[in-house]
Amino acid sequence: MRRVSWLLFFYWIAVASVSLAQELNCNVIINAPKNQNVNPQVFKNLEMAMMEFMNGRKWTTDNFKDIEKIKCAITINITEIPTEGEYKGTAIIQSQRPVFSSNYNTLLLNLQDKTFDFAYADLQSLDYNDNSYTSQLTSLMAYYAYLILGYDYESFSKEGGTLYFQRAQTVANNVPATEKSKYKGWSQFDAGGLVSGGTVNRYVMTDNWLNPRYKEFRTAFYAYHFSGLDKLYSDASQARSAITSSLTIMQGINSDNPSLQPLRNFFNAKSTELLNIYSKCDMSERTIATQLLSSLDPINSDKYKQIGKN
Repeated sequence: MRRVSWLLFFYWIAVASVSLAQELNCNVIINAPKNQNVNPQVFKNLEMAMMEFMNGRKWTTDNFKDIEKIKCAITINITEIPTEGEYKGTAIIQSQRPVFSSNYNTLLLNLQDKTFDFAYADLQSLDYNDNSYTSQLTSLMAYYAYLILGYDYESFSKEGGTLYFQRAQTVANNVPATEKSKYKGWSQFDAGGLVSGGTVNRYVMTDNWLNPRYKEFRTAFYAYHFSGLDKLYSDASQARSAITSSLTIMQGINSDNPSLQPLRNFFNAKSTELLNIYSKCDMSERTIATQLLSSLDPINSDKYKQIGKN
């Protein structure tokens, strides 16, 4: 009887741990220059601390099973160590979500942050509070945690990411003016991310998502995923039609604001995916897709020209 009781106890503990599982499955990699006067273990410790921060914290009130955790990655390249404990670098932030009825994961975020600068002392605790500024490093991580969640929720329900874009914007707003002058990327006046390379201005990114002027982009983004990709493996023709309709909406937005950060990130994440989608249809549809994509995403126009060749 005691064995049965203990088994039941551990069963309910397991159920509780699954139902209360955190939302992110984030991998962090830090690439640091060699021949620096910094023990390489510092960066290993920081990787572990950042992963614990991202994966060990509960960011929403929703319950995620382990299989539902959002796969994401932050790759940091340290470019300069001006003084002990101060680091300048860049970062690539990526996230993905599964496509219905398939083994395929679609890339949602593919951003480059060229001002991923921060201070860190080995083994320091990474404290954070949603309502106030604690440090540059934890603000960066919290911002991207919320941005990742916003993109994920937005792809599953219309304007579903609003709460998390708002929280990311709050993180940006909580950074004091003195810190904004020291660490770039938090102010709407900081350069970054207008057209090329997937570079992000953190303030502008979330402001774009929340601006009613660009509501149609949000409609197109949701339809691309929910009515397009999620139907691709059950009705490819209908799914491509929904995807083309979404891109047509984006074409109007592109004419109005070609530097819109969510729009530019969309194509930084989706160019290869779009190439593969339209390479499997008839030639007339390929021609239309090539012209549409080349006008929307001229940086990848050479890639889209391959659609008509396959």
